[in-house]
Amino acid sequence: MTASQSFYLKNGPVEARFSSLGAECTSLSFHGIEYLWQAFPSIWGRHAPVLFPIVGRLQDDQYIYQSKAYSLTQHGFARDREFLLLDQSQDSLLFSLKSDAKSLQVYPFAFQLEIRYTLTDTGMRVDYRVSNPSADEELWFSIGAHPGFACPLEPEKESLEDYQLDFGQEDLSSLSLYVLEKGLIGSERKPLPLKNGKLELNWELFQNDALIADAGPVTSVSIRSLKTGKGYAMDFKEFRWLGLWTKQKDAGFICIEPWNGIADTVTHNGNFQEKMGIHSLPPAGVHNVGFDLTLFQ
Repeated sequence: MTASQSFYLKNGPVEARFSSLGAECTSLSFHGIEYLWQAFPSIWGRHAPVLFPIVGRLQDDQYIYQSKAYSLTQHGFARDREFLLLDQSQDSLLFSLKSDAKSLQVYPFAFQLEIRYTLTDTGMRVDYRVSNPSADEELWFSIGAHPGFACPLEPEKESLEDYQLDFGQEDLSSLSLYVLEKGLIGSERKPLPLKNGKLELNWELFQNDALIADAGPVTSVSIRSLKTGKGYAMDFKEFRWLGLWTKQKDAGFICIEPWNGIADTVTHNGNFQEKMGIHSLPPAGVHNVGFDLTLFQ
């Protein structure tokens, strides 16, 4: 098995590290402060995994395509595969993963997934490109991101409760959340009250798993310390859903997750082509989507 490689980028005060395993960003610092969760395995052992070819969980971790059953675990396999580095400059990296005999056993589609990371003066741009190399078959997929950010950024001085989430819309009084049932999308929705588009963060918000909302009403979110002003923001206007998640009380991180895909509903019939949030690409088709991260000091 090929050993994973590490890569480094720098653009002024922004520095980042990446692994060929999952093409995952493993460090993102600004003026010497680490903003990305450092994947402590006793809590959550990932940094910022890519979610492909599914987002979320399937019923019984299975789906049906052309009358045949296949198995895929939550969020798909890309995050656990070795990517090939196609291109590197001082402030940009391009990774690639292609279908192979191993992927075809659980996912019967030809594909190429490219991930480009580009550092900016105050953060990073992440671009995904999904290509269908087949001459005659459609490609069915979902894609999303799962970056975890240090929260609090200065744990010796503050806690999650010292942070405020802001959707940047003062007239936004609530969001309609999907209710998860054992990792699947339930039939009910519940409101998440906001005050002038803002939400004071606390662990109780996440006791029933992630907060998941349609991205239509909002296109960006920031999370900032009320004590220091430090934080981060994401512009996700190219995505259909937004997830927010932390694992446990005082976990030390919060994930901001833009998705073009979502878990199975509790009533889904298992047909992959009828799955909520699934995309289809025609032969030789291409799907481009990305998001922007901004870091605050």
